[in-house]
Amino acid sequence: MEKDIGMALDQVIPGHGSIPLSPYYFWPRKDAWEELKVLLESKPWISHMHRIHLLNQATDIINLWQTSGGNLT
Repeated sequence: MEKDIGMALDQVIPGHGSIPLSPYYFWPRKDAWEELKVLLESKPWISHMHRIHLLNQATDIINLWQTSGGNLT
């Protein structure tokens, strides 16, 4: 786990908290970005623009993790 980063999505429901929307995807062990993309495409209530926004955020996190040498502490 020291050489991987885990990403997961929760759905926030105002006034009720959050619920898990996805399992954890571990990068670079697997292509977490692609797995997240497939999951988002399977959720018809998530708009195309929101999917793009979420995938861009995942890209930003992966890039930050890479540039930090895997040390985000």
